[in-house]
Formats: sequence, structure tokens, C-alpha cells
Amino acid sequence: MLAFLPQQQQEPLQGFDSLGQLPPAASTFAPDVDGLFYFCFWISVFFFFFIAGLLVYTTMQNRRKTETQPAASNVTHNTPLEVVWTLVPTIILMVIFAWGWKGNLDQSIAPGDALQYQAIAQKWNWSFQHPGQKGFTPGEFWVPLDRPVKFTTHSTDVLHSFYVPAFRAKRDVLPGRYQTVWFQATQEGSYPMLCAEYCGDEHSQMRAVVHVVTQEEFDKAPWNARPEDPIEWGEQLYNQYCTSCHRADNTGEIKAAPNLWAIWGKEEELEDGSRVPVDKDYIVESIRYPQAKIVKGFTPGANKYNAGAMTAFSSALIPDEGIDAIVQWLQTLKD
Repeated sequence: MLAFLPQQQQEPLQGFDSLGQLPPAASTFAPDVDGLFYFCFWISVFFFFFIAGLLVYTTMQNRRKTETQPAASNVTHNTPLEVVWTLVPTIILMVIFAWGWKGNLDQSIAPGDALQYQAIAQKWNWSFQHPGQKGFTPGEFWVPLDRPVKFTTHSTDVLHSFYVPAFRAKRDVLPGRYQTVWFQATQEGSYPMLCAEYCGDEHSQMRAVVHVVTQEEFDKAPWNARPEDPIEWGEQLYNQYCTSCHRADNTGEIKAAPNLWAIWGKEEELEDGSRVPVDKDYIVESIRYPQAKIVKGFTPGANKYNAGAMTAFSSALIPDEGIDAIVQWLQTLKD
């Protein structure tokens, strides 16, 4: 189980295709993308062995056998051969270009009846809004089987990339700009989603899970489910949003932000030398306006662990009752 994902998630499907090179093919895009990939692959394999074999053959066949042996041929130019080795690669490249161009157009224009989602990227987590959902669900989302879905994406900080390998769907997610990406899943299951653009120290941990379910299961709105115990929910929110920067154990190891272990009720020394009690007001402010009070030693860029400032979490990402749950969970972290 990935540490930042909710407890109810299934382990994402892993594995490769029959040739052991590509992830499982689970969308309508996959056959076309895979076809182009293997076309390029087998063309490369063919010409590698053809050229290497021809080189070895001619080298052995025409090698000089004695010191005085004259050159086998004085020919330095062959027009038909040069025309062939120019036209054949040109034709192959035109086929690859046309094939790729068509696939790019197909992935750029979503069907009119596609379900509308939103995806927000920020260091280092994903949040998703399902059709009709008021808030956002962190770390996972659900899509119905055999129905097109369209995501409108944006970043709150730096460049990220929305990438689901099994769906062959990828789109850069930019700050200050909205991008769209769509796909239609064809196989039930849970699939990993990644950020495919380097976005900082915890880039490799910026993952999520896509659940492809039947329409009946989708209609139950599983994204609205959450633990009834607020302490359990608070821990879940920490695992989803906070664990990439904050530790919550007594190991003493440093990450990009202060360790949350046994922090409740104590005082934090700020960068200006003042001290502030760790209470609910401080937790709320730290989540909603993280730059208002900076703990000493954690000024953005001050050390190798915190390269950038923490991004604020709006009420759409972490509702007020979610902060209450985090507060209750923090009170359980004691020495």
C-alpha cells in the first residue's frame, strides 16, 4: 500500500504486455499508441541487424588478403543505391509522422459527452474533483468503464505532468494555465498515475491511483466515502497531503518541513525569534496561509530539504472539518 493513499485503495495493477515492454493496455488509445511504438521498434530492430549484418559480410568478403592485393573496386558513387537509402527512410518517417499526428489529434479533442473532471497538482500530491462533487478527493479518482472522461488540469506552483501509463494518456500541468486531457478506460481495475515532470525533491512520490469501475459502482460515488472516526480521517489526510514534507514519528529525521511528532501543545520558535503555541489556530493558519509563520530553520530555500515554499490548501482541498480531524489526530502523537 502506498503510504500517501487512502486505506481503502487497492494495490495498483502492475505488469507489462506480452512482449514485456509496455504497461497493461487499458484504454482506447492503447492499441494505436502501442502499434506505433512497435512499428518503430521492429523497424529499428530490422535495420540494426540488416546494416550490421551487411557491414560484417562486406568486411569479411572484401577484406585484403595480401599486402599487395589491389583494391577490389574503385567505385565511389552509386546513384540508384543512394536514391534507395534516401527514399526508404523518408517514406518510413512520413508514415511515422502521419501515424503520430493522427494519434495526437485523437487525444487532443475529447468527445462532447465526456464526463467533466478537475485535477489540481501541487508539490507533491494530486487532488481530483469528480462530476458533481463539491470538494476534491486527494490521491485517487474513479472513472466508469467504457465512458470518455475529460480532465481540466492546473498547477498551484510549478510544472507537473498528468500521466497514466496504462491509458497512454499524458499532459503537462502548468501553473497559471488550464490544460485538458481525456481518455476512455476499457478494463476494470486500479492503475497507477504519475507525475512525469521533475517538480522537486519528492517528485517520485507524487503518485495517485485511478479506479476503473462499472457504471453501477460509479453511481455509488465511492469518492465521498471517508472514515467515520475523525482521528482515522485526520491520519488519512496527513498521509495524502502532508507526508511528502512532514514527518510524524519520533525518529528525529528531517524533511522539508517540521516534524509533527508530539508537537501539539508545545511552542515553535519562528524565524523572527518569536514563539507561538501549537494549537488549533496555529494549525489552521499553517494549512490555509503557510507563509504567515515560518518555523526557524525552515525558511524556504534555507537548507537542502526545503527547496520551495509550502503551497496553501484551500477549503476545497481540505475542508474545515478535515482540519478538525487533523487536529484530533495530532493530539494522539505523544512521546
